[in-house]
Amino acid sequence: MRYIVLILFILTTSFAVGPTKVATFDRTLWDEPIQDNTSFNRASRHEIVSYVHQIISTDLSSKKKIKAFVARKYISISSLNHWKRVTQQRLLHNFQEAQKSCKKDEPLCSKVLSWSALAKLSKNYQPPKRLQKWYKASQTFFSYYLYEQARLASIFPKTTSEIDILDDSEMQGFDYEDGEFLLTFDDGPKYSRTKAITTMLRKKDIHALFFLLGDNLQSSINKYGEKKIANLYRGSCVGSHGFLHKSHQRLRSWQSSYDKTRKLIKDNGLNSSSVWFRPPYGQRHKILIDYLATLGDRVMLWNIDSQDWNRKLNAKKIEDRVITLMLLHRKGIILFHDIHPKAIKVVDSLNRLRGKGVNWVDCSSIGR
Repeated sequence: MRYIVLILFILTTSFAVGPTKVATFDRTLWDEPIQDNTSFNRASRHEIVSYVHQIISTDLSSKKKIKAFVARKYISISSLNHWKRVTQQRLLHNFQEAQKSCKKDEPLCSKVLSWSALAKLSKNYQPPKRLQKWYKASQTFFSYYLYEQARLASIFPKTTSEIDILDDSEMQGFDYEDGEFLLTFDDGPKYSRTKAITTMLRKKDIHALFFLLGDNLQSSINKYGEKKIANLYRGSCVGSHGFLHKSHQRLRSWQSSYDKTRKLIKDNGLNSSSVWFRPPYGQRHKILIDYLATLGDRVMLWNIDSQDWNRKLNAKKIEDRVITLMLLHRKGIILFHDIHPKAIKVVDSLNRLRGKGVNWVDCSSIGR
């Protein structure tokens, strides 16, 4: 029945880079505020178990079933199976990390040493009455999140994305320490909105990474001047998003797009060292990665997509999505866009989790 519902939705929905309907739900259904590391871990254990239940309940064992689930003609079974194996390893590790603050006889605190044990735990999980509404909403959330992830994995690497790396030099965010998250913003500058976000970040002593679109950067420099734009990013870090917001996997002039933006960044004093590159839509190829290496630059992807660009999601829904994925992944790189007004509201609110299971990564400390 779940396949039918998803397929009917998919067939009546148009796609840009991803599905229009995305995973989000009301986090007030979780009955305990996240006020310290222990409450963060407790919520994390429950979200992981909920997602695992969706994974083991969804049959992706054959090409026919995978095609039905992701509604794509072309799929790569090997890519999807690789994603499944890696995801299982990560979820098991995350669950074990979330158990470190367990108290005696607390729910979901029995030893889990393998994926099969975690799968069994999730299959047998019965939420207490007070959490039944949360669990129902969480299952819906993860049914769509699983679709988002499986869809990307099934078409990789024909269409590359953040779902996997092409080279060990690329960063997704999964290699951070438990509880570490880097805030990143794409597509700017858009002067007034970027200024509002960077000013807020400075006040809160958060050092984020901004991936600038060369076309927007050139226009902003022409309008506001080099010094004003440089001051805009004071306390933050700057990377490249290419000159044009087009797939750099398919863009013939990808090298020109990269070089032009890199030169703008360097010539205007926005970055004096090597440059992180975030390809639009996460789409790139190995030749591009190898070219970056000759310059000392690297690709940075993400593992938590806020979907803040989505018109159907208000700031509260975006925040709820991000928190849920932070509880699930327990570390990573969060994707926002400083050209959209909802980002500042969400990040401002998320900062309440700082020191309560969440630590913001200082962009200037990122290894090369």
